[in-house]
Amino acid sequence: MTAISSDTKFQTLHEHYKDTFLNIKESIKLRDKLLVLVLLVLALVVLYTFWPADAITAFSQITAQKIGIAVSIDGSFLGSIIWFALLATIVRYTQVVIYIERQYAYIHHIEEELQKNYDSEIVFTREGKSYLNKYPLFSDWICFLYTTIFPLILILVVLSKITSEWVNSACKFSFPLLLNSALAISILISVVLYMLFMRKQK
Repeated sequence: MTAISSDTKFQTLHEHYKDTFLNIKESIKLRDKLLVLVLLVLALVVLYTFWPADAITAFSQITAQKIGIAVSIDGSFLGSIIWFALLATIVRYTQVVIYIERQYAYIHHIEEELQKNYDSEIVFTREGKSYLNKYPLFSDWICFLYTTIFPLILILVVLSKITSEWVNSACKFSFPLLLNSALAISILISVVLYMLFMRKQK
């Protein structure tokens, strides 16, 4: 078996480092887009909660524009669609954020391996020691917003919405209400698990 030279190992690891960092950058772009999408769905939740007739009208207009057919939709069915959209966007958002965090831990490990080729010089620490060194207070605040404030707002909105549906429902065990409750519970579980994961990263 032909031995792999140290230079070849270093070049391979360096290329992998660059690819991993580019992958993280693309994931960050996706995370930001998903955050906007989550906020848009939350806005739709608010619209449907306080102005249901306007929400139904807006949904019908959007459907007509996209598929060219005017669709008359029941309010309870639209409510379930909104719940499902909120679950889908939150799950995807939290998946991407967790993936990014895991990739950062991985790239720190790669930096340590690359660093072994350079005596005591400080190199290949852009995403590791150099990034974390003297971490700005503003960055801590942004991190707190992403990992604590935003998830808590989501939890409050979901709890308030599903509670109001139970209080205002004429039939306590209707299929739409039970479906919405299951979706709400799924959202709450996803957000709580996300918060626990992010807390472990600190």
